[in-house]
Amino acid sequence: MKDKRKVFGLIGLVITVLVIVCAVSFKLYTDRYYREDTKVTQAIATEYGDVVSSYSDDNGMVFLPKDQDYKAVIVFYPGGKVEYTAYSGLLYELAAEGYICLLPRMPENLAFLQVNAVDGIKARHPEETDSVESLDWYLAGHSLGGVAACSYIQEHLEEFAGVILCASYPSTDLSDTKLRLLSIYGSNDGVLNMSRYEDNKEYWPADSEEHVIQGGVHAYFGCYGQQRGDGKAMISNEQQVHETVEIISNWIEK
Repeated sequence: MKDKRKVFGLIGLVITVLVIVCAVSFKLYTDRYYREDTKVTQAIATEYGDVVSSYSDDNGMVFLPKDQDYKAVIVFYPGGKVEYTAYSGLLYELAAEGYICLLPRMPENLAFLQVNAVDGIKARHPEETDSVESLDWYLAGHSLGGVAACSYIQEHLEEFAGVILCASYPSTDLSDTKLRLLSIYGSNDGVLNMSRYEDNKEYWPADSEEHVIQGGVHAYFGCYGQQRGDGKAMISNEQQVHETVEIISNWIEK
């Protein structure tokens, strides 16, 4: 009996050690993330500050167009291991075009840890949500954030008019849905798995559209500098953000 207790005790100790090691390893992994390039985002915020109001708290950021009718609502899921505020430049410009933009802060900078982030936004702001419920809602995401967005939207099809993917692809089948899908990536992207991207086009709904930004790279959908493994950008970060906004705006307004 004592031998059995020793064996079970040893097994319990091993499991405990493994859990601790995994937890520490995961924390070390998530602590190495890409930070916002404040020089770029602040320049964009200054440029559009007269036409966009922005608000932030521990849960994320909200961007509201000033003195114009709202066209639609865009909820944007950040890329994996990227500080969420790095996408504020993109959403400032989108809001300047008339879109309410919501940027949730993801736990450990990983959207897959909270694919239902949009539910939290609605729950925390029920009155505001009700006031814009009649508008078309779009779920968007960059890289792994786009994959997470597609995972969520598959179970909430009636709530969204479409999905916007920046250097991303769906890993869930949306081909039989009535969703609209917009896919954008940079011609010099060195991070996006193009083989998987092409294979997963079979998951695209019938109403899908693809745009390639010439000279663009993976990282420049956000503003966080150079990403490891990425290609060489032939355009500026600001230019890629601007072209992305133009593509999204033209697509929504078709």
